[in-house]
Amino acid sequence: MPNIQSNILESYSRGRRVPRLREARAAASVPITMLESSQPRGRFELPAAGDLVLSQSVGRPFRYVCDLGAGRFSGHTQPMDFVAVSPGVASWCEVSEPAHLRFMGIPGALARSCLERDADDPLDFGPIHTGHQGDPLIAQGLDLLWQELGSRDPAARLFVDSMMSALVIRLARLSDQFIEADDRRGGLAPHQSARVVDYMQTHLDRRITLAELAAICDLSPWHFSRAFRETHGYPPHRYLTRLRIRRARELLERTRLSITGIAMATGYSPQQLVRHFRQATGLSPSVYRRAHQARPSHVHGPAA
Repeated sequence: MPNIQSNILESYSRGRRVPRLREARAAASVPITMLESSQPRGRFELPAAGDLVLSQSVGRPFRYVCDLGAGRFSGHTQPMDFVAVSPGVASWCEVSEPAHLRFMGIPGALARSCLERDADDPLDFGPIHTGHQGDPLIAQGLDLLWQELGSRDPAARLFVDSMMSALVIRLARLSDQFIEADDRRGGLAPHQSARVVDYMQTHLDRRITLAELAAICDLSPWHFSRAFRETHGYPPHRYLTRLRIRRARELLERTRLSITGIAMATGYSPQQLVRHFRQATGLSPSVYRRAHQARPSHVHGPAA
């Protein structure tokens, strides 16, 4: 599992080869942070953080090569263009000229609440993560937020809160527009679906990325995610969660493996297992075991 910092500012303070910080601003009451950096020619990295990150060019145009977690791409950015990085995703960028950049970090839980999404939703906006984007609303919104952050004006809190929500919703709308404009390729072929599900089931004990699942089908992460959902009715991450919870239920019912051992076998920490299991079944793993383990079975580890 990646070492995920709590927010973008913490990732700056602890990461290596991070952008060169010029200034940081934060809201007095809304937990969002904005940073500006001056990046010389070369590569910089943004460690995984719990924030949904928007990065905006606010200086002269520059050429770049980068990876925001959905595959490597390159381009020539213009002032006010932006890119987006999902929570928990490490990214890097190499610029061919000095770059003046602005970053905004929105806590993942706050962004999910704006979109009414589940707590384990990865906030994946598809093709938004595969290149720089130009959108007047997001460009102006980020600029206005930079001006408002740190203000003691009582109206600033309401403005920051509403504009932050508008930006998150706008990201989702832009992602939807890509879906509508894109030529749909349909679902996965039966052999592709079988290989992917088999791979998931045999690797439940470790982190599985969207990129490696897409590679099995020789598709881009974006096209794979859409095709998988059309075939199975769930996005890959939710389908994987269902497989992990099903495995946990089997182990709770049929073995005496400890809760910690079951968490390791399903790719979770004990705390993550308890949270996801309770969301799926309404019970904690221990209560579920007591209710369903009626007969003694083979001992695979110490009792929970």
